[in-house]
Amino acid sequence: MMLKFLILLSFPVMLFAQSTDSIIDKVQKKFDQIDNLKAKFSQTIYSSQSVKPLCFEGEFYYKKEDSFRITLPNREIISDGKSVWNYDERENKVVISDAEFDEASFSLKEIIYNYPKKCDLSLVDGGSGKYYIKAIPNDLELSFKEVYLTINNKYLLNKVEIIDFNNMKFTFELFSIKLNQDIDDKLFQFFSPDEVEVIDLR
Repeated sequence: MMLKFLILLSFPVMLFAQSTDSIIDKVQKKFDQIDNLKAKFSQTIYSSQSVKPLCFEGEFYYKKEDSFRITLPNREIISDGKSVWNYDERENKVVISDAEFDEASFSLKEIIYNYPKKCDLSLVDGGSGKYYIKAIPNDLELSFKEVYLTINNKYLLNKVEIIDFNNMKFTFELFSIKLNQDIDDKLFQFFSPDEVEVIDLR
């Protein structure tokens, strides 16, 4: 009788783990079919030292293998997958850095393929047509305490919440996602305005 009870207790846990793996597998297969995407996005930063969170809204463009463009009011962050150009229109200044080490760099590929390998995953919620997955790093390469991934009913990653070791929370959410659009490669290049100040950190 005790053995039967233990089996019944462990069975839902096994299903829960398989469900998480299955969801990630479908997200990865979906991502394999995507060449590019564009979306509206919001980014929010929560800090215990600030009364109100810091919020940004803009447009996000992505093209494999890791090119992206983030357009914000008075600011653009552009990457061809190798370098990142962080352009401040008000100061007429651009900071160029290596994509691998730039804090503003945003890699969907890293999140979708490497986070599941380097984290212990658990399914927090699977209702309302979305999946909410918690990931805790088991690899010292990842510099955060935990991350939450929200997957929509089309198995697209549409929200990332990262909590760092100082308990600061960073969220990045995509809306109105459009896949495989006619996006010009020039969108992922930075064309310097006249008399812009250039700071090259590469």
